[in-house]
Amino acid sequence: MVLMPISAQTVNTDSIKAQMNKIEITNQGMKQVIENYKKGVIKGDLESKTLLGLECISGKYVKPDATMGLVLLEEAANQNYVDAQYDLGNLYYGLWVKKPNNDTYFSQGVKWLRKSVRAADNRSVLLLSRFYYDYGIYKNEISYIDGSIKLLETYPEVAEVSTKEEQVLNAQALLGTAHLSKWRMERDTTALRDAKKWYRTLLKSNLHFPNFTQYIDSMQIVLSMGVPMRIDPQPTAQEIEESQNTGGMGGFPGGGFGGFGGGRPGGGMPGGQPQGPQRPQAKFLGGGQAMQQFIRSNTLYPENLKSQKINGRSTISFTVDTDGSIIYPLVSNHAVVNDVEIFIMDQEALRTIMIMPDWIPADEDGKPVQAQHSATVNFGSGGGRGGFGF
Repeated sequence: MVLMPISAQTVNTDSIKAQMNKIEITNQGMKQVIENYKKGVIKGDLESKTLLGLECISGKYVKPDATMGLVLLEEAANQNYVDAQYDLGNLYYGLWVKKPNNDTYFSQGVKWLRKSVRAADNRSVLLLSRFYYDYGIYKNEISYIDGSIKLLETYPEVAEVSTKEEQVLNAQALLGTAHLSKWRMERDTTALRDAKKWYRTLLKSNLHFPNFTQYIDSMQIVLSMGVPMRIDPQPTAQEIEESQNTGGMGGFPGGGFGGFGGGRPGGGMPGGQPQGPQRPQAKFLGGGQAMQQFIRSNTLYPENLKSQKINGRSTISFTVDTDGSIIYPLVSNHAVVNDVEIFIMDQEALRTIMIMPDWIPADEDGKPVQAQHSATVNFGSGGGRGGFGF
């Protein structure tokens, strides 16, 4: 059945009662609830109209009657009942997803969601943003994606790292995805950097696997485009000098113990195989000890592995670009337990490295150059905070 908008009608009490009597209850266990909704509708209660309207459309507890359901919802929505406006928007969004060539569904959904957005309903901000984004992708029109981004940026606390508010996290995820899509359509590197910013903010949240694992993959895509990606301020001369004086053993290419590279290309610790020639190295702001602390503080030992006392390690290789940004992150040594690769550890290690702040780029003859690095994240015994160990 194709649902079309129906104008709200003014009816007297007797006709309303007659309409309510036509609604057939199909679940006797819900009879009293539905009867209470009917009584509320007769009295003009907007919540009752909304809830009974949804029941009529879903047909879960009453005989389906889409026409009656829309009449009730629109009556409540036209009286500025925000829940009804949101529910109508959500209804038309669901219909549009099934039939995206029907622009009436889009226009009706947007109409009602705009009304609830003006009433400062945060659910509607997210849903309308999603509607704009999906419509823009379907139509291949960047203006709708820009509209989605502009609306999402008004969402409360969207720029904050959140470990509790799921709607904030969803807003950050959609902002990252919208900017990534915008870059794919326009090849604007500003959009790509914005995608990195929002994905990094999202992935800093202390959510255990598998939460937002798809955005770990999306962040890896963003950092693998090979374009300038720095989003942090450029380090000062003093910060560069301090990092050079506290380089320690962290962040150098090549392997070794302690979860980080061994010091020079070719890897290993002193006394091992011969070292290759010294090459320029990028620096983590604050030096090697600061990088060790960052990984300790930000790596989450997956709960299901922790409870089983499953230990492992995953090595991430990456390039520090000439602007200090991490690009081309890759799992170079998979976590393996009993000859089985542990995808969860690889994903968590990848997330930890990708949310690092931008580095101080390597310097060769006074010019910034790319530098290869790697870091190994350990999970298990000796891990300390976050499951990272030496």
